[in-house]
Amino acid sequence: MQLVNGFYDNDKVRDLVRIGRADSVGVFCMALSLCGDRLTDGFVPRRAMLSNIGATQEQVQALVDEGMLEEVDDGWIIHDYTAHNRTKEQVMHARADAKARKSKSRGHSTVTAVSQRDMRVTSGQTPEHQNTRTQKKEEEYYSSSKEMTLAMFQDSRELAAANSMMRATYPNLDLQDAWNAFSVRHYARISTVGDWIRLWRGWCENRAQMGGIPPSKPHVHTWACEHTLKALHLQSQDDVTDMASAVKKANELNQKEEP
Repeated sequence: MQLVNGFYDNDKVRDLVRIGRADSVGVFCMALSLCGDRLTDGFVPRRAMLSNIGATQEQVQALVDEGMLEEVDDGWIIHDYTAHNRTKEQVMHARADAKARKSKSRGHSTVTAVSQRDMRVTSGQTPEHQNTRTQKKEEEYYSSSKEMTLAMFQDSRELAAANSMMRATYPNLDLQDAWNAFSVRHYARISTVGDWIRLWRGWCENRAQMGGIPPSKPHVHTWACEHTLKALHLQSQDDVTDMASAVKKANELNQKEEP
């Protein structure tokens, strides 16, 4: 199990609340936090459960009975933790990669201050500040249906374009910090470039909302924006076959949101 937006609606969580054991749900959330902080792959030591978390035997037993914890000799294991959360190995690998990328970016002393800022986020330059050593790679475009790893997406022009949009929409959002967290969360994922863009935009928007960062200006729907595509039941702008209908739908969405 993972602490996500729909956590409250999980069947096991609802069962605990229904029987008056919402306190056990709190214990479980703290256990998830402990495992994520200490990188224990879901193992909660008995001492940590009773002292750091302060759980009672009754609270823990309710989680065991519900199948959310599995008791072992020295503590408890969160059921299916590594199926829904990053393992220690994955996190350490992602951190090592991030450190290597940061070290590499520092070596490009000829890059301007503007492009250095972009490198910290995307490991690539904007078109007007390209480094000649990476120009060929930067000019590569991907089909929205092409599957790629996180590393491939990080070096893509599509991410650079998405970052430009995010900087314009949320100028006070720390994109570097957002990317570091995003890369740890999605390190082992393989998705199409279209899915990567949607994931990254959604990630940035959620961090902005959680951080109380307002957008610089209201979003204006276009024929290719994700809201228009969703309204037309399309996956990407490559699926648009009737441009007039897409433009009409965008206009309808804009009119609907006018005060």
